[in-house]
Amino acid sequence: MRVLLTADPGLEDVVLQELKDRGLSGEARPFGYPGLVLAEAPEAGPLFRLRSVHHVVRFLGEARLGGKALLDALEALRPFEIPGLGPETSFAVRVYRRGAHDFQSPELERAFGALLVDRYRAPVNLTEPDLLVRVDLFEDALFLGLQLSRRALSLRYPKVYAPPAALKTSVAYGLLRLLGAEEGGRLLDAFTGSGTLAIEAAQAFSLSEIVAVDKNPRAVAGAEQNAAAAGVSGKIRFLVGDSRRLPAIFEENRFELVIANPPYGKRLGRSENLFRLYSDFLESAKAVVAPGGRLGLLILKRGWLDRILRRVGGWTLVHRRVLEIGGLYPGFFVLRRNRDVRS
Repeated sequence: MRVLLTADPGLEDVVLQELKDRGLSGEARPFGYPGLVLAEAPEAGPLFRLRSVHHVVRFLGEARLGGKALLDALEALRPFEIPGLGPETSFAVRVYRRGAHDFQSPELERAFGALLVDRYRAPVNLTEPDLLVRVDLFEDALFLGLQLSRRALSLRYPKVYAPPAALKTSVAYGLLRLLGAEEGGRLLDAFTGSGTLAIEAAQAFSLSEIVAVDKNPRAVAGAEQNAAAAGVSGKIRFLVGDSRRLPAIFEENRFELVIANPPYGKRLGRSENLFRLYSDFLESAKAVVAPGGRLGLLILKRGWLDRILRRVGGWTLVHRRVLEIGGLYPGFFVLRRNRDVRS
């Protein structure tokens, strides 16, 4: 079976690694389009256990649009057959569109749905369809499939506390894999917020210790509620504390792994100096990360990191990449703590 896996742009290689772990293979960014992985699998079942993807889609085919109009999209879709669709099978159409077109997604959903009703005499059911026909449209490329996962796989547990800037669990898993959490050790989740990174670490990896810190007592209380909803509250220790002053909380060389998703600044007041915040955090973390340990940092101001590293010292950059998260393009950086503690 050919399947299209939808993922977070910038983390497609993590999906490939997860597939490899299960003896499967795939192609990242098929046809050059982000957020997609095309894979072969004898059955769909194992794919529903992937932590780095949102949806599993049975791939039916790909086509190119001859223009930007609604009729161009319909003409590209017209030749495809929808297996299993008929008078006794209800369906719905979902369109996920990116790029400049002369129509909106709901317009294509209605028009393609009408075409399928006319061809198959199949009833439409928008809430609980037997088949969910999915169209992914990227500029002039169109991908058609049957979405097998009705609920996003990244919605793993009900979030009791969900601030607007909370990470998706699939992103959290990807960042932890890039950090090397599968190798084990003691993990600190700084600026934990809603606790997504710590909870994902507790669910997906065998770590000897997981501690989550935030200076906002409300956030810590909310993260604890989320951990309970996820069934991992006993695996994480939550603390109220300032991640810019970690030596006041932990003893020296406590952690092999630190991961941090500090504020981007989009919702902070003007008095918040993010450059100073990130610098103070990395200076503080030097004392609690064991020499040779790693720190993963997700920040929107990607161009600042080299300046910060020169200012703080003690770290070596070992990995960098750009992600797309909610229309923003932060950078994720993995730093290694220098073994010369005097640096």
